[in-house]
Amino acid sequence: MATEGEITPDEIRNPETRHEARTFNTRGVLMFITFMVVFGLFVHLAVLGLLNIYRRSTPLMRTAQNPVMTAPPSVSPPPPVLQPDPVADLHQMRMQEDQILQGYAWIDQRSGKVRIPIARAMQLLVERGLPNAGGAVPAATASAAPAGANGGTGK
Repeated sequence: MATEGEITPDEIRNPETRHEARTFNTRGVLMFITFMVVFGLFVHLAVLGLLNIYRRSTPLMRTAQNPVMTAPPSVSPPPPVLQPDPVADLHQMRMQEDQILQGYAWIDQRSGKVRIPIARAMQLLVERGLPNAGGAVPAATASAAPAGANGGTGK
Protein backbone atom coordinates (compact mmCIF):
# COMPACT_ATOMS: atom_id res chain seq x y z
CA MET A 1 0.00 0.00 0.00
CA ALA A 2 1.37 3.37 -1.05
CA THR A 3 1.48 6.38 1.18
CA GLU A 4 0.02 9.65 0.11
CA GLY A 5 2.07 11.28 -2.71
CA GLU A 6 4.10 8.14 -3.48
CA ILE A 7 4.05 6.86 -7.07
CA THR A 8 4.09 3.11 -7.75
CA PRO A 9 5.48 1.60 -11.00
CA ASP A 10 1.98 0.48 -12.04
CA GLU A 11 0.82 4.06 -12.15
CA ILE A 12 3.61 5.27 -14.45
CA ARG A 13 2.39 5.46 -18.01
CA ASN A 14 3.97 7.35 -20.89
CA PRO A 15 2.17 6.58 -24.14
CA GLU A 16 4.76 8.42 -26.33
CA THR A 17 7.65 6.17 -25.23
CA ARG A 18 8.04 2.87 -27.10
CA HIS A 19 10.76 0.35 -27.91
CA GLU A 20 12.96 1.51 -30.80
CA ALA A 21 13.19 -1.45 -33.18
CA ARG A 22 15.65 0.18 -35.61
CA THR A 23 18.61 0.49 -33.21
CA PHE A 24 19.39 -3.23 -32.89
CA ASN A 25 18.74 -5.88 -35.52
CA THR A 26 18.53 -9.11 -33.53
CA ARG A 27 17.93 -11.28 -36.56
CA GLY A 28 20.96 -9.86 -38.40
CA VAL A 29 23.26 -10.39 -35.42
CA LEU A 30 22.10 -13.99 -34.98
CA MET A 31 22.58 -14.66 -38.71
CA PHE A 32 26.13 -13.24 -38.54
CA ILE A 33 27.02 -15.40 -35.52
CA THR A 34 25.62 -18.48 -37.27
CA PHE A 35 27.59 -17.68 -40.41
CA MET A 36 30.83 -17.24 -38.42
CA VAL A 37 30.35 -20.58 -36.61
CA VAL A 38 29.68 -22.42 -39.89
CA PHE A 39 32.63 -20.70 -41.59
CA GLY A 40 34.93 -21.55 -38.64
CA LEU A 41 33.92 -25.21 -38.80
CA PHE A 42 34.49 -25.24 -42.57
CA VAL A 43 38.01 -23.78 -42.21
CA HIS A 44 38.82 -26.21 -39.39
CA LEU A 45 37.75 -29.22 -41.43
CA ALA A 46 39.60 -27.94 -44.53
CA VAL A 47 42.85 -27.59 -42.57
CA LEU A 48 42.45 -31.08 -41.09
CA GLY A 49 41.87 -32.48 -44.59
CA LEU A 50 45.00 -30.78 -45.93
CA LEU A 51 47.08 -32.06 -43.02
CA ASN A 52 45.90 -35.61 -43.74
CA ILE A 53 46.79 -35.23 -47.43
CA TYR A 54 50.27 -33.92 -46.57
CA ARG A 55 50.81 -36.65 -43.97
CA ARG A 56 49.99 -39.34 -46.56
CA SER A 57 52.28 -37.81 -49.19
CA THR A 58 55.31 -37.41 -46.88
CA PRO A 59 56.80 -40.87 -47.64
CA LEU A 60 56.62 -40.09 -51.35
CA MET A 61 58.97 -37.12 -51.02
CA ARG A 62 62.63 -37.93 -51.64
CA THR A 63 64.70 -35.91 -49.20
CA ALA A 64 68.24 -36.42 -48.01
CA GLN A 65 68.33 -37.88 -44.55
CA ASN A 66 70.07 -36.06 -41.76
CA PRO A 67 73.53 -37.64 -41.28
CA VAL A 68 73.33 -37.15 -37.51
CA MET A 69 70.12 -39.19 -37.39
CA THR A 70 71.50 -42.01 -39.59
CA ALA A 71 74.95 -42.27 -37.95
CA PRO A 72 75.46 -45.08 -35.46
CA PRO A 73 75.35 -43.93 -31.83
CA SER A 74 79.01 -44.83 -31.27
CA VAL A 75 80.22 -42.15 -33.71
CA SER A 76 80.23 -38.69 -32.18
CA PRO A 77 80.39 -35.45 -34.11
CA PRO A 78 83.75 -33.69 -34.35
CA PRO A 79 84.62 -31.24 -31.59
CA PRO A 80 83.98 -27.56 -32.27
CA VAL A 81 86.80 -25.48 -33.69
CA LEU A 82 87.43 -22.77 -31.12
CA GLN A 83 89.50 -19.62 -31.39
CA PRO A 84 92.41 -20.23 -28.99
CA ASP A 85 93.54 -16.59 -28.53
CA PRO A 86 91.00 -14.01 -29.73
CA VAL A 87 93.02 -11.05 -28.41
CA ALA A 88 96.11 -12.03 -30.41
CA ASP A 89 93.95 -12.66 -33.50
CA LEU A 90 92.39 -9.20 -33.18
CA HIS A 91 95.85 -7.64 -32.73
CA GLN A 92 97.13 -9.44 -35.85
CA MET A 93 94.07 -8.35 -37.88
CA ARG A 94 94.58 -4.71 -36.84
CA MET A 95 98.26 -4.88 -37.78
CA GLN A 96 97.30 -6.17 -41.23
CA GLU A 97 94.74 -3.37 -41.62
CA ASP A 98 97.30 -0.76 -40.54
CA GLN A 99 99.82 -2.17 -43.03
CA ILE A 100 97.24 -1.86 -45.81
CA LEU A 101 96.17 1.66 -44.79
CA GLN A 102 99.66 3.03 -44.09
CA GLY A 103 101.84 1.19 -46.59
CA TYR A 104 102.69 1.30 -50.29
CA ALA A 105 101.73 -1.56 -52.63
CA TRP A 106 100.98 -2.19 -56.28
CA ILE A 107 97.29 -2.63 -57.12
CA ASP A 108 97.79 -3.05 -60.88
CA GLN A 109 101.39 -2.74 -62.05
CA ARG A 110 100.47 -2.72 -65.76
CA SER A 111 98.18 0.28 -65.48
CA GLY A 112 100.38 1.97 -62.87
CA LYS A 113 97.85 1.89 -59.99
CA VAL A 114 99.42 1.89 -56.55
CA ARG A 115 98.14 2.05 -53.00
CA ILE A 116 99.61 4.86 -50.89
CA PRO A 117 99.16 5.76 -47.22
CA ILE A 118 96.16 7.89 -46.32
CA ALA A 119 98.26 10.75 -44.94
CA ARG A 120 100.28 10.97 -48.18
CA ALA A 121 97.09 10.85 -50.28
CA MET A 122 95.61 13.76 -48.31
CA GLN A 123 98.88 15.70 -48.68
CA LEU A 124 98.86 15.16 -52.46
CA LEU A 125 95.21 16.21 -52.62
CA VAL A 126 96.01 19.47 -50.86
CA GLU A 127 98.99 20.12 -53.14
CA ARG A 128 97.36 19.21 -56.46
CA GLY A 129 93.65 19.85 -55.78
CA LEU A 130 90.68 17.84 -56.98
CA PRO A 131 90.54 16.86 -60.65
CA ASN A 132 88.00 18.51 -62.96
CA ALA A 133 85.01 16.65 -64.34
CA GLY A 134 87.06 16.06 -67.51
CA GLY A 135 89.67 14.23 -65.45
CA ALA A 136 92.46 16.79 -65.87
CA VAL A 137 94.26 18.09 -62.81
CA PRO A 138 93.89 21.89 -62.46
CA ALA A 139 97.07 23.93 -62.90
CA ALA A 140 96.34 26.41 -60.13
CA THR A 141 95.74 25.23 -56.59
CA ALA A 142 93.19 26.76 -54.22
CA SER A 143 95.87 28.80 -52.41
CA ALA A 144 97.20 30.31 -55.67
CA ALA A 145 93.78 31.42 -56.98
CA PRO A 146 93.66 34.97 -58.40
CA ALA A 147 92.39 37.71 -56.11
CA GLY A 148 89.45 38.54 -58.38
CA ALA A 149 88.20 34.94 -58.56
CA ASN A 150 85.42 35.66 -56.05
CA GLY A 151 83.64 38.04 -58.40
CA GLY A 152 85.72 41.05 -57.37
CA THR A 153 83.96 41.47 -54.02
CA GLY A 154 86.93 40.44 -51.92
CA LYS A 155 84.79 38.24 -49.67
